[in-house]
This record gives sequence, structure tokens and C-alpha cells, in this order.
Amino acid sequence: MITLPSGTNVSYHSLETVRQNVLLSALTDGQFYNLMKKAKFIELSDGDHLFMQGDEAKRFFIILQGNIKFFRLTSGGKETVINVFGEQDPVGEAAMFMAEKHYPASATAVKPAAVLSICCQDYLQLLHHSFESCMGILGSMASRLQRSIGDIEVLTQQSAVHRVAHFILSLIDERASDSVEVRLPATKQLIAARLAMQPETLSRVMRELQDKDLLGVQGRNLTILSVARLKKLIR
Repeated sequence: MITLPSGTNVSYHSLETVRQNVLLSALTDGQFYNLMKKAKFIELSDGDHLFMQGDEAKRFFIILQGNIKFFRLTSGGKETVINVFGEQDPVGEAAMFMAEKHYPASATAVKPAAVLSICCQDYLQLLHHSFESCMGILGSMASRLQRSIGDIEVLTQQSAVHRVAHFILSLIDERASDSVEVRLPATKQLIAARLAMQPETLSRVMRELQDKDLLGVQGRNLTILSVARLKKLIR
């Protein structure tokens, strides 16, 4: 066990999992554990705010447990869900690379969650003094950006069926067998918002996938009956 400055004990296993995060994987062991010495462990209840749109971005976060909704409010007060992040996802990291270091959106727990909070200044100092680590992080973030561009293409150009199938496939390992069980990371209402559709549309599409013997649904638990056929549907 490692004790963080907050007094919370975190297992070596948990830290080694965090170690594989896109923002941390290129750091040396010494850099990583020095960063962890100043990290904070934060527990959130359902509905708790991690940060609000426009807040000064002094820290970024890595989700250890639960889900975080990342959203913006329009001038009319309408909520637009940008993403629903899950375990091992970073949240709020982009703000530290912006000229004006303020969070571009708000982050709220959608169920009880736990996050690791890391100081942006400490992290940037590590990158400033290590060219190798900096280039490694840039490569990892470029790969993540490429995946995000693919997600945007799906949301703007594909049908509701394609969007739902693409989202479900994103929940499984690419090497998954032909039949696999997954659990939806958030409520159907949040997922529908993330996929730019109404909850009724999401429910309808999932019924269509069930009728085609592609999907089994029990609440938030899904069984993909044929990964190969579901992939074929979106090609």
C-alpha cells in the first residue's frame, strides 16, 4: 500500500493500473512515484461536482472507480453532454495545455466515484525537464485524438443504429470472443445524450438489435451475441 498526502491508502495494484494511463505511461518510474506523492484521492457521491466550466484548471483527474459526466451549458441553460468517462479515463487534462487554463466544461459524478487528483503544475514541470517523456505523452495523446475524431465522424455522419452499435463495441476489448457480456457505464438517458439522440431512440435501436439476435438486454447488462455480426453492421 502507498499512503497519499491525503492519508488515503492506495494499493500498488491500483497505482500500476493508473501507471498505464495515456498521460502517465511515458514517465519514468521515478517521475511517476514522485508525482503520486503529491496526488490526492477524492471520493464523490452521485451528483457531486468535480469542477465547473470556467474554473481555473489547477489539477487534472484520473478515474479510479465510477463514471464522470463531462458537459457544457449553453447560454440558454441547456446541458450538452460531451462524454461520460469511466475507469482509467483522464478528466480535465486538456485545460493545462491551453493558453487560458480554465476548464472548458463541467464534470459531475453520475454515480459514486473515486478519482486521483494530480497537480497540473507538477506534471508540466516533469515534461519540461524530460524531452523523452514529453514526446511519449504527445504520441499517446495524438492517438487518443485520432480516436476522438473517429467518434465525431460516427456522431455526425452515421445513423442511430451505427452510433449505438459503435458505442457498444467501444465497451469491449478488440480481441473479445464472438459472444461477450458488458455493462453500460451510465444510464440510458446519459448515453443517449452522448450519442446525440433521444432516450426513446436509443431504446428503439436496442430493441432492433435484440430482434436481429445481435444483443441481449437485462437492464444495464448487455450480452453481445455475435461480435462479428455487430461489427459487420457498421462497416
